[in-house]
Amino acid sequence: MSDANHNNMGPVRPADEEGKAVFHEVKDEVVKKLHELNHFDNVHGLHEVDDLKRIECYILVEYATEEVAYGINYFGKIHLGNEKYIHVRAHKSNEGKVDFYSILTEGTAIWTREEPLRYFID
Repeated sequence: MSDANHNNMGPVRPADEEGKAVFHEVKDEVVKKLHELNHFDNVHGLHEVDDLKRIECYILVEYATEEVAYGINYFGKIHLGNEKYIHVRAHKSNEGKVDFYSILTEGTAIWTREEPLRYFID
């Protein structure tokens, strides 16, 4: 099993048609998860999405992949507008089914453009 120190995540590359298709397919689930995080922030004071007032866009800027026995894991940096980015993980099975996996939340869910995209399980 992969972890942050032992994984097969490939190099980060600019968004292309393959990456855009995968992250477009999970967009509704990602937005739903952001709304859930916002709700939990308000109820529990978690502050994971404090800096995100609204989603102005949803644009994949870069991504990386990890081949695994049951398909491909995708790690993407998505621009939400106003210099706010999220790191999203999705999975595409060997049969071609794409599933949302998680949003990186380590003290925050909102990242800068400069923050490197990296492997995460979350």
